[in-house]
Amino acid sequence: MTQNAKPAIFWDNLLARSGAVLSATSSEPGHPVANLADWREYLTWRSADSAAQNLTVDCGSAQAASACLIYRHNIFSSGRSQATLYGSTNGVNWTQIFQQAVGSDDVFFKSFAQVSYRFYKLNINAGGSPAEIAILFLGNFLEFPSWPAAGFDPNQSEALIENSKSEEGYLLGVAVRYFKRRVSLCFDRLSDDFARNTLLPFWKSHVPKPFLFAWDRTNHPLEIYLMEVSDPKLDLPYGPVHRALKLELEGRVQ
Repeated sequence: MTQNAKPAIFWDNLLARSGAVLSATSSEPGHPVANLADWREYLTWRSADSAAQNLTVDCGSAQAASACLIYRHNIFSSGRSQATLYGSTNGVNWTQIFQQAVGSDDVFFKSFAQVSYRFYKLNINAGGSPAEIAILFLGNFLEFPSWPAAGFDPNQSEALIENSKSEEGYLLGVAVRYFKRRVSLCFDRLSDDFARNTLLPFWKSHVPKPFLFAWDRTNHPLEIYLMEVSDPKLDLPYGPVHRALKLELEGRVQ
């Protein structure tokens, strides 16, 4: 197996930046294209028909990107088979960045050599029913410079349960509301440069909003989770040369 990739956080979405203009080939009422850039996964974009769809963003000026993620979608089950990303400097002439087969409704992840365009367009081919996507991420990402400390568990899961009892205390029924995951990230040798110039911009600009977290995008690209910092309190103590960090992440298990 290839060595694990270091953990990465996908947060600075070009679609969500101020001034970005989104458009789609079609949108069903109540499911506008703007929902693609909203980190709330229950808000979705849905096409008005089963035809091929283009999802386009005008960034206003050239912006860099090196990854594309599609989270909570039905591309495969709606009868579609591939996603193609294009870039353009003028919105007229397009250059293909990648074309990737879609073989399931699991999270779609594709990284590529960094490019910079004003316009980006994601095309998904025609299918048998309308397409639906909760989150479309396009941009660069934060990669930690080392792996987490021992004890890291990327697959932890727990059930949130509701039970009802009679007045006499007898159990009447048990219902699972949903499953959630807690991920603890601990690092003890972060450079001051990384803390100030990479981690702090993420913290100041994005927390407490959700983000996409990949613990090993090389060997486990389907294990990319929508997470949030469960306790938004940042501590980066020196020890004495390097800085330490502990992040507690939490998210709903799909």
